[in-house]
Amino acid sequence: CRPLLRIAFKTLEAHRVCGRLDAANVASARVLEKLGMRREALFRENEFVKGEWTDEAVYAILASEWTGD
Repeated sequence: CRPLLRIAFKTLEAHRVCGRLDAANVASARVLEKLGMRREALFRENEFVKGEWTDEAVYAILASEWTGD
């Protein structure tokens, strides 16, 4: 994931990168947090998946916050 952030911020000069995931996916949330992203939103029962409504979490990081590790 770090190489993708590097491309987004250095090559494409993006201002912000967002990640959206099923809020129940704790492992993916941990990956985004290790990248320096923070949870900005939780949309309750936002997506209908496999016959049930699920919550969606949104994570983001700004170019000014990215350390480039």
